[in-house]
Amino acid sequence: MYDNQYCLFFMIFHTDLATVDENISLIYEKDDIRLCTMQRAIPQQLLGVQFRYYRQQRFHYIKLVEDLQLSLGRRVGIKNYDRIIFLNGVNIENDTVDQFMERFDTQRHLPVQMLVCSPTTYAHYKDNNKLLHNDLPTVQRLKPVYATSSN
Repeated sequence: MYDNQYCLFFMIFHTDLATVDENISLIYEKDDIRLCTMQRAIPQQLLGVQFRYYRQQRFHYIKLVEDLQLSLGRRVGIKNYDRIIFLNGVNIENDTVDQFMERFDTQRHLPVQMLVCSPTTYAHYKDNNKLLHNDLPTVQRLKPVYATSSN
């Protein structure tokens, strides 16, 4: 068993400070896995999130757009630096950036459903060779959010 200082050091070393929020704890306590569903009013509507990819460790993550406080992404429960595991029922962990964006762009007419988790939960599952998926008993199935206008 490792002490908390080692875990914190390992998490910082294991990831990159640019891929974690300095305001959250990096010590794993419990799962933070969320199934988030958003429905745009029109296919071109923005979700208020930026999709990012960390090449060194090959994971997709999210940054919230700061000036869109009422965005669909914020309202549905997505947090800065959440790791993206599934997009509309498909595991995207092995997708390249181009594959992910193509998948996202071709499904603009559909609701956007993402299985996301915190950086700490992601590291815990990867370090223990456990799979993240929709059927885990700890997945929080958040209430879907619907756009009421195209703004």
